[in-house]
Amino acid sequence: MAIATEAGSRVDNAYEWLLAEITGFRLRSGSPLSENRIATQLGISRTPVREALQRLEKEGLVKRTDNARFTVSQLTAKEVNDACDLLEVLDSYICRKAASKLTDADVAALRKLVEDMATAAAAEDRAAWSNADIHFHRLCNSIAGNALVAETVKETRRRIQRFWLRAASLQHRLQECSREHHVLSEAMIAKDYEAIEPAVKEHIGHMRQRMLDMIAAAAILLGDE
Repeated sequence: MAIATEAGSRVDNAYEWLLAEITGFRLRSGSPLSENRIATQLGISRTPVREALQRLEKEGLVKRTDNARFTVSQLTAKEVNDACDLLEVLDSYICRKAASKLTDADVAALRKLVEDMATAAAAEDRAAWSNADIHFHRLCNSIAGNALVAETVKETRRRIQRFWLRAASLQHRLQECSREHHVLSEAMIAKDYEAIEPAVKEHIGHMRQRMLDMIAAAAILLGDE
């Protein structure tokens, strides 16, 4: 058990290091990711590095080339705008649909998750905030009951979420994001359908701007046009 835990810790450490390098734009789009070089730099074997890269691949942050090697799959401003345009439409649909089907248990669960977000934001606990946010949207998707839309939203959000979360944390916006989720959840609970779409668009709009700001800042630092 101790050996398994130790191995898992090495994977987690490699994952967190790579995640920070990618979302901090210290690794450019298209940069090759050598398992040997990363393993040497971190003082571990190739196996946990490979597992960390596979995890990042599922999140859309790295991709494989034709020769099966990993490279960085960075965000561009166009990808951010395309993803946020889609999320505005699909999240509005999901939240309206879920609002029409909420049970008392669902209401309690939504409020608890929003409360968890606020608590995590106050503690500046990015991991706990992200976990509550993931479960909030997962619950909304489940209640809405449209598996096709839910899968599309999950894949779209996964592609940009890590960059946005880093941007929000660096700019100390998690408390404001928690407030936005509170406004949205209360609109859903009240079945105020006219208020749901503006609440979604406010949140997605802030998400969009934070990531565009981060990309622009990275371009200046890296000397990209």
